[in-house]
Amino acid sequence: MTTSILSIEGITKSFGGLDVLKGITLEVEQGSITGIIGPNGAGKSTLFDIITGYQKSDRGSILFEGENIAGLSPHLFARRGLIRTFQLTRVFPHLTVAENLLVFADGKNSAGAAGTKDKAVELLEFVHLIGLANAEASTLSYGQLKLLELAQVLMHSPKLLLLDEPFAGINPGLIDKIIQHLRDLNKQGMTIVLIEHNLPMVASLCDSIAVVSNGIIEIVGPPDVVVNNPRVKEVFLGG
Repeated sequence: MTTSILSIEGITKSFGGLDVLKGITLEVEQGSITGIIGPNGAGKSTLFDIITGYQKSDRGSILFEGENIAGLSPHLFARRGLIRTFQLTRVFPHLTVAENLLVFADGKNSAGAAGTKDKAVELLEFVHLIGLANAEASTLSYGQLKLLELAQVLMHSPKLLLLDEPFAGINPGLIDKIIQHLRDLNKQGMTIVLIEHNLPMVASLCDSIAVVSNGIIEIVGPPDVVVNNPRVKEVFLGG
């Protein structure tokens, strides 16, 4: 029997009379990798904002590990183990790359400060930024900033990781390594939900894919079912 770590029911959101989300319902299974795809303006990032407390829904409920989390502030989501990245990176430009990771430490590392620094070094090696550890974040390219943000959120060892277009601007050769590491994190028990436009990449990585269009979920299912759906082929593979 599968267990949902995240249950979204009937989420709606309007801006100035424009309905952006029109009753989104989605179950994310514990230990899964779920992809969310759809055209620009479909409401994907707004949904992430609502799940993580950066915006409030007009209606609907969100359960994380069975607890109603709707209305909580973002830092309380993080404390519960629900962490996200953003389309536009949010780093501290005048801190060094290493300092950007250390300020994201949650203070719960049983090994203390030394253990926290070791974890930061390990993550910088993973995202291939160890050579830039002492450089100011403001000197990084867009792709490097995306990698730094990924390392930042992994400092929290989240239970549920929400990634908003994690591969945008990243060197294709490095994407394969990031994907493999995400698979490794998933095998260790981390649940992952990602927004991404590259359908073949999502299909190869994810256990389930939800297709969002016009503020609703048109289809959700295993990658082979979604990829071969005529509506998906017509709208998303063609556009």
